[in-house]
Amino acid sequence: MSDRISVDRQEFQAFLAENTELVKRYQELLGKLDSLRKLNKDLDEKLHSAEQKLNIIEQKIGVDAQQADEILRKARATMARLMEEAERRVSE
Repeated sequence: MSDRISVDRQEFQAFLAENTELVKRYQELLGKLDSLRKLNKDLDEKLHSAEQKLNIIEQKIGVDAQQADEILRKARATMARLMEEAERRVSE
């Protein structure tokens, strides 16, 4: 028994054409995959940057809110003192 297989030249040419087309499609897919990986990396970097900016803004808002609370607390205390002083003077 022989290990030899005979193939018609036309079939072989069709096989080579199909194989060449598959290799071409595979290379295109690899290119797209590489492009998507780069895009994903860029998006990850942008997300990280946006998260850092958001954290800074949240911290700043927190500080601003604390300052506003302190100002309001002092204003209320001042108003309470003024009302007490006004009541004291009126009752004299």
